[in-house]
Amino acid sequence: MEQDYVEPYCQWKREKGYDAIDIELHGFNIDDVKVALKQIEGKYMISIMAEDPRCLHKRIEIPNDIYNLEQIRALFGNGKLNIELPKKVESNKLEILMPKLEFKKILKEDMKNKFISAVECLYANGKIPAFGFMLIASGLFAYKNYIQCYGI
Repeated sequence: MEQDYVEPYCQWKREKGYDAIDIELHGFNIDDVKVALKQIEGKYMISIMAEDPRCLHKRIEIPNDIYNLEQIRALFGNGKLNIELPKKVESNKLEILMPKLEFKKILKEDMKNKFISAVECLYANGKIPAFGFMLIASGLFAYKNYIQCYGI
């Protein structure tokens, strides 16, 4: 008796953390279906074989640089074989490097400019007498030396 060869309908789905392949296997039951991950000539393949009165043999090449081969899983139900291919975790975060001294300089200049603006505003409105201005200036001098000594 000659067996009929079946070419199943396959659909790829792309998800955030994994890809999935849905394969239509209506008429086959779980005992008829065998799924294996094989390495053939240096390439990884998912081999799907099924036999009842019909015959099915499908190979799907799986790039091992994209998928985590140890976590591939296959689920069979309702006439469909679902193969989940978890993607390898890649960090897509970029590290922004700023030299520590440059960051401190920017922070120090920003604070200095805000302080001077506040003093100018108060002085222009006549709200700071000369003594107060001298007190604030000496505080700024002390702060500048504190930053230089302790490297903040």
